[in-house]
Amino acid sequence: MSRVHIGLDEAGLGPTLGPLVIGGFATLDESLPAESTAHSRDLRRRLAEVIAEPPCRDGRLEVGDSKAIHQGIHKLARLERTALATIVWMYGELPTSVGGMFELVLARGFEQPDDRRAPWWRDLDESLPLINDRSEILELGARLRAVGDRQGVRPLWYRADVIDAARVNRELDEEHRRVGGTKNTWSTHAVLRMAALAVAELASRDPSIACDPSIACDMGGGRRSYSAALQRAFGLADPGLFEGSGRGRVSVVGEAREASRYRLDLPAGALDLAFLVGGDRLDPRISWGSILAKYLRELLMRPFNRHFRERVAGLRPTAGYPEDARRFIAEVEAALGQAGGLERAAWIRSK
Repeated sequence: MSRVHIGLDEAGLGPTLGPLVIGGFATLDESLPAESTAHSRDLRRRLAEVIAEPPCRDGRLEVGDSKAIHQGIHKLARLERTALATIVWMYGELPTSVGGMFELVLARGFEQPDDRRAPWWRDLDESLPLINDRSEILELGARLRAVGDRQGVRPLWYRADVIDAARVNRELDEEHRRVGGTKNTWSTHAVLRMAALAVAELASRDPSIACDPSIACDMGGGRRSYSAALQRAFGLADPGLFEGSGRGRVSVVGEAREASRYRLDLPAGALDLAFLVGGDRLDPRISWGSILAKYLRELLMRPFNRHFRERVAGLRPTAGYPEDARRFIAEVEAALGQAGGLERAAWIRSK
């Protein structure tokens, strides 16, 4: 039996500066057991020649808790190694620039023309890989493909939604105005919106392989109930009322502290969806999604920092988290005036 499995996670929800990024990875796995934790264990076993949980220093790719990967003096190199090797496995190519990477993996259809008005979107010419050796990345991607082919694991979808400050602010305003929502309800919807996109894109490519997929998302914030969010993201509800529209049904399989599980019956078929505490440790697809999200956020923070450091002498770069963001904003505005020469909403998140 073959089944599609999709894992999603976000990076950058907490910062004041820089984008929120949602990454997702889908595989077609042949003859896996039916229970979801067994899926994860079996996938790790199948790909054990080339992937390992972090920390790993034996040459294999690190796929696991993304926080354990993105640490230490070589954290960006470790993140890049897995992200780019997986790009090679998925797409059969390695982009030569940051701009090429964004063009390859960015989700379409969520943005408005004004969402990328910040000047760093025009500064994406930096060469890839940033740190690692290109030939090594290509070899690792080829190894992933060879082991995956031998073990019956095929990558189907590796994509991301990069939501810069302008769009974060616009969508948060819409969330509050239209449904009285919060930052957490919005971020949950953004993740599930990507899940719905994955199912739609896979079905449009080949309806047979997207039949009865399984989706796993990282659970955050202590929330347990996701029925209304699922109805909204998959078009089963009026977003203002969260009442079923008759175009499908969400059934609760179980809602608990460690995991909340659902069955969605949609016009095109059914799917299982779970939110898991510590999901990027439990399901390697969630980890792959998180790794892509973190890497793309790092790629965009580099031109973000360059833009301001070229204009403010002695300005230290920022990772965008609230305390350091306050320092960064204050120094920029002291040197360049209110809003740092840009409309504030174009580079500083309102929440």
